Amino acid sequence: MFVITGLNLGGAESQLVLLVRGLKQIGWDVSVVSMIEPKYFVQDFADMGIEVITLKMAPGKPDARALWRLAKLVWSWQPDILHSHMVHANIFVRIARMLFPRIPVVSTAHNINELEGSYGRLVAYRLTRHLSHYTSSVSAAAYQHYVSLKMINPKKGGFVPNGIDLERFRYDAARREALRDALGVGDRFVWLAIGRLVPAKDFSNLIRAVAYLRDRGLSNMQVLLAGEGPEQAELLRKCAEAKLESHIRFLGPRQDVPDLMSAADAVVLSSAWEGMPMVILEAMAASRMVVATNVGGVSELLPFGGADALAPPADPAALADRMQHAMQLSREEADAVGQRGRAFVEGNFDINKVARDWDGIYRHLANSTTARHAVPRATVPAAAAAEKAQD
Repeated sequence: MFVITGLNLGGAESQLVLLVRGLKQIGWDVSVVSMIEPKYFVQDFADMGIEVITLKMAPGKPDARALWRLAKLVWSWQPDILHSHMVHANIFVRIARMLFPRIPVVSTAHNINELEGSYGRLVAYRLTRHLSHYTSSVSAAAYQHYVSLKMINPKKGGFVPNGIDLERFRYDAARREALRDALGVGDRFVWLAIGRLVPAKDFSNLIRAVAYLRDRGLSNMQVLLAGEGPEQAELLRKCAEAKLESHIRFLGPRQDVPDLMSAADAVVLSSAWEGMPMVILEAMAASRMVVATNVGGVSELLPFGGADALAPPADPAALADRMQHAMQLSREEADAVGQRGRAFVEGNFDINKVARDWDGIYRHLANSTTARHAVPRATVPAAAAAEKAQD
């Protein structure tokens, strides 16, 4: 059983869809519970025969009744594993565990700064960490960060990377031409930026970087920004003030991301903090160039990019420099960068491999946490990581 804070258009949510699909292919029966009313991905789960159950919680409001609702679901379904995703769900499930103490609990944090900005959440995460049988993060950098803050006990945790559906994001020339025609971008160099319009993504940094590029005479370009969020009005105002309306186009929420990837020439990430951003994996799977701020696990995804691909966070001039470098590459050079990225994700982030790793962790925990679970021990390498989770 998976429990997630909510289902918005985000990396954690899309990763859950991919993981569930991979686990079902292995043979797992899966259920999905959302703490708040889901907005997206419900049809994706329905296509897999899964009805998303909501605990009917209001965002930001504790609800003791929701603990009872979850407990009744657990008692009814008797899952072998209860795996929570995102900080609120992690804390919630750990507290609820007192109502079903024999079910192994796994917690996954998806962002390196999920707990910052709320001392209460930080304390709650630290005080409840012993209630998880295994706590993971999606990048080595995020894992080490949580260990240093005593949010993860290294004896009961590790990092398991995000995975990507390689075929879904394979570059498609026909889709590229069709969408570029529909968007009317002509022969302009197209940057794609994807994410919730929230402080973590720091799209203000991107707006300032685009202003630098415009002022340097690199005007034959357009940024397509796909996403929605509370900062939208402020970002639109900043674009208008900088007279960038013809250079930055707000697309709103989109679910045709593979098509957008093919249509773009490169992908840019301007975040102030991250865990392991799915958008970079998706871009590399689509053989697109990537320029990104060096935050969280980003450098783990761009080992061959070096100074040409990575910019310090909150440094729009440096971000503009990296973007300018990418724009000035020849087509052959750009294609070579894209091909290296595709090969890298094929070798390291195939969702089928990630699902097998989780299968190993789940089976080991289910087999060793309580005698009630008659599940054979996994032989995949991830089982060794799960073994460390046992005191």
